[in-house]
Amino acid sequence: MTMTDTVSDMITRIRNGNMINRNYVLVPHSKFKQEILKVLKEEGFIKDYETTEEGKKRYLKVFLKYYSETSKAITEIKKISKPGSRIYVDRNQIPEIKSGAGIAVLSTSRGVLSNKKAREQGVGGELLFQVW
Repeated sequence: MTMTDTVSDMITRIRNGNMINRNYVLVPHSKFKQEILKVLKEEGFIKDYETTEEGKKRYLKVFLKYYSETSKAITEIKKISKPGSRIYVDRNQIPEIKSGAGIAVLSTSRGVLSNKKAREQGVGGELLFQVW
């Protein structure tokens, strides 16, 4: 069975690993997911990520970030755009998440960007998910 929404699968793996305080989660590798993880790392929601191989398959090892046992870097992560219902925003409609405490991740013509960088560069795109 093929997976239709790989980004949603990655978000779910991160959410589930975060809920049970895992140090890291494994996500099947793709360049698009790697760009998303780069944005999450730059914005401080994950510690790091690396590419690993297990057998013939490549994975992204996502190291989750915690401030303490009770305080997590990711409080909530929510998918916005879905395969059956894509959500696009232009540069004037980019949302602000939790008064700037969170970010929205967009797929734009200039690559995967956070809502803050997309606003700075004056581009809109597909609103993938939000995290805070």
